[in-house]
Amino acid sequence: MYLLVFLVSTLSASEVIGAKRRCEEVTVLQNEMQTLKEENQLLHGEVTTLRTAVENLGQSLEGLSKVVARSLPEDCSQAKARGAWSKVTLVAPPGMEPREVACDQQTDGGGWTLVLARHPPSAPRHHARHEQQIHRIGFNTSWEDYKKGFGDVRGEFWLGNEVLHALTRDVPHQVHVHLTDWDGNTAYSTWDYFRVSSETDKYRLSVKEYRPDSTAGDGFHHHNSHAFSTYDFDNDVYPDHCARLFGGGWWYFKCYESHLTGEALRQGQEDHHGLVWITWQSFRSLKAATMMIRPRVRPCKLGQVCVKPLEGR
Repeated sequence: MYLLVFLVSTLSASEVIGAKRRCEEVTVLQNEMQTLKEENQLLHGEVTTLRTAVENLGQSLEGLSKVVARSLPEDCSQAKARGAWSKVTLVAPPGMEPREVACDQQTDGGGWTLVLARHPPSAPRHHARHEQQIHRIGFNTSWEDYKKGFGDVRGEFWLGNEVLHALTRDVPHQVHVHLTDWDGNTAYSTWDYFRVSSETDKYRLSVKEYRPDSTAGDGFHHHNSHAFSTYDFDNDVYPDHCARLFGGGWWYFKCYESHLTGEALRQGQEDHHGLVWITWQSFRSLKAATMMIRPRVRPCKLGQVCVKPLEGR
């Protein structure tokens, strides 16, 4: 006891003041740490609230996107019926996400959704004679690409086999093909029945009821009932692999009578892997081709319009 009193009595006044200040600083630090802890808890609560708000917003946007999708036309024929005449429009095919498609609202009354477009890009007038040398996109691509679709709907493209199936699964369609050669000659063919089956059935083609007033010939005749093939999926009935031999994705059999996904060759070239329609120009490479579909309708009683029941499902 006496020793402790002695030690305390030996401390100078400045040392006592210093010790007191350090104690006060420790107290301040403890208070600041407590304040930071409380602010951290508050911030954590705000983050949780914000995360919940973002999740709710995401759900709301998802619901809104579904509402928007339901309000969109399914194809170009519905778009036309709603007064839309644009060459490119936003649609929502049955069971699919919205997407842009190319439309033809002029040919034979319009309402056509383009499946395929092949044509050289527009060239400046002073380069017109070199038009055939302008780069074209390649169509010798994979099963997955043909499934989803590829290219630019404002240029060259393939719509996509999933879209083809979605549009034609329950509603009978027409298909129209328009062809142009390098001399400026044109021809067309139309069929009043067109359907593409599911991927499980290899996107099998059903096409019939060829219109006799067509001028390009029935280039789909031997392709009817055949599955789709690409270089990585051989579904033809030929001992060899047609898609690897001639390129592109198509409804090959042994191997083709038409080949609108062949290579875009230059003017004057003939080749079995080119863009050809044999019943019109044999193996001469064509300059341009379009393929488009629209629902087939028939008049009903009392002035209504109804869809003819689908055959051969």
